[in-house]
Amino acid sequence: MARNKAFNPTEKLEKARNLFWKKGYHATSMEDLVSEMKVNRGSIYDTYGDKQQLFMESLRSYALETHSEYRRAALGERSPLKAIEKIIRKAVARSFEQQKVCMVVKSSFEMAVHDDALKQLLQQLTTALVEIFEDLIRQAIAAGEIDAKKDARQTALFLTGAFAGLWQMQTLFDDRKMIEQMAKGMIDILQ
Repeated sequence: MARNKAFNPTEKLEKARNLFWKKGYHATSMEDLVSEMKVNRGSIYDTYGDKQQLFMESLRSYALETHSEYRRAALGERSPLKAIEKIIRKAVARSFEQQKVCMVVKSSFEMAVHDDALKQLLQQLTTALVEIFEDLIRQAIAAGEIDAKKDARQTALFLTGAFAGLWQMQTLFDDRKMIEQMAKGMIDILQ
């Protein structure tokens, strides 16, 4: 008969996610995870699998939360273009408030070239963000807020790629004014 867990797996996953987000995959050891999660190694393996599986679940959790935040930021906004602007500004504000760049982008640079399974997951998570933007861009084109000559998919890919540039520049310079100017440039290109 299976035992009930003596801990909340969702809370412990959040602790693991925050540690991976801060340190990255390679710099995070199993000992670090045991210490941060306050769960023994066996319980980690039993609940989440190995370190890579825990990392992948952490990425999924991060993306689900982030994409939900972006959708909430756009809710209630009558203008699809303003909704896109809110998402971009929310992303910049969040990264400076938390002093952490996007976990998906950070993990892409660290891991995607070395691990095909992780690369596929990162592609799925990135595609989900592209689709959020693409849907809003199509709505903005229909509303006459964005030029109908713009290709919604290509524009959404550009915005998503530009996010990676924002996080690279934040990592290198940690200059909020610079990143806000870059974000404004992303928004201006849409018009």
